[in-house]
Amino acid sequence: MKNVFLKYKYYFLLLFVAFTWLLLLDFLLQLKHQTIIFPDATTYNEAATNLFYHLRGHCYRPILKAVISGFPLVFGASATDLYTISIFTNIVFWLCSILIVFSLIKKYTSNKVAFYLAVVYILFIGIGIYNFQLLAEIPYLLSLLLFLFFLKKYNDTLCFKWLSIALSILILSMLIKPGSKFIAIIVLGYYIIPLILNFKTKAMLLIYASVLMCLLQGFGLKHQFGNFTISYIDSVTFHNYLFSKADCYRNNVEYTQINNPRANYFFSLEVKQQKEVANKDIKEQLFNNKINIGKAYLHNLFWNSATGTIIIPLYDNKLNKSNFETIKSSLYVISKYQNRIMTVLGLFLSMLAIILYYKKDSFIVIISLLTLYIIGISGISSNQGDRFHLITYPFTLILIGCIYKSKEFKQFFEQLRIK
Repeated sequence: MKNVFLKYKYYFLLLFVAFTWLLLLDFLLQLKHQTIIFPDATTYNEAATNLFYHLRGHCYRPILKAVISGFPLVFGASATDLYTISIFTNIVFWLCSILIVFSLIKKYTSNKVAFYLAVVYILFIGIGIYNFQLLAEIPYLLSLLLFLFFLKKYNDTLCFKWLSIALSILILSMLIKPGSKFIAIIVLGYYIIPLILNFKTKAMLLIYASVLMCLLQGFGLKHQFGNFTISYIDSVTFHNYLFSKADCYRNNVEYTQINNPRANYFFSLEVKQQKEVANKDIKEQLFNNKINIGKAYLHNLFWNSATGTIIIPLYDNKLNKSNFETIKSSLYVISKYQNRIMTVLGLFLSMLAIILYYKKDSFIVIISLLTLYIIGISGISSNQGDRFHLITYPFTLILIGCIYKSKEFKQFFEQLRIK
């Protein structure tokens, strides 16, 4: 037992720090007493009950997230129980993600440096808070880290089975958050040659199965609602956020996310009509309102980069503690600066890593592209706080571990100094 602890001491220490941090967050914000349910959580609950009670899909929330959220229903849990059980599921996923982050960073640096960077990951307030909501952020984060974990094994060994597992997880991540589809297409395109060379191998069955799951999701929504698509959420996001704000700029009207007339009208339609209205609106504004679309996108991107964990200000002082409001405000401010620092670092290090490693380490390039992609697409949605960008925090930490004392990094700045 002693030998096991010594061998995996950093893993055990990280789990201890993580549990301690969660208990501290719970104590400071009275999390186990809070009753706030994030608006999106209700749709994830609906997706789970639709699947397990009625064998139906959900127009906005894909099937894999519904399975993750709804499996307790098989064992007699109620729909209301899912909100509480999701906390435990999220915490397990979060703990796994911590160990993966440490494992990936130590590939590029020492165990001690990897440990400290993993502790930094643990202390991100936004990620810790989202453990307590029935949302997709924590499962999605784990899926992307698992993708990177197996991709790194492939890059180190060139054994195709690891690439197959990695790509299968990335494809399936679309069934947690549909936004993965574009990065999945890019990565699949990058690895098209090994995929073609191995298309008859047993390992390819994982990729075929994951693609089949996505096809079943698409055909299922076509049967229910009329369109072949992974999710209709992209129509909602474009219409009610980016293009709604652009339309407000055009008409000199203040944009409001709540009680938005465009959104109210949009949700009065059937989902197939929603897609048609959204597509028509996108085409019209792309032709006639380009400047305001750009302004709206940049405003959303800046807002999502500069704000903190938006659920923190909504917490109530359930135990009537005199210092609760001060603690709440302080934690929000910390989460805000964590978001700002990690977003700036993520953008800078990703672009630098692409310059330094585009011919040397495809793994680092893919992490960089993933970071830029997630930050980039956050501009289509407004008033989300750190909810988009916190997904990139571990990727940025991996990049920090990668360039720490790297020859390429030193040479790059030496060249800048000479110039």
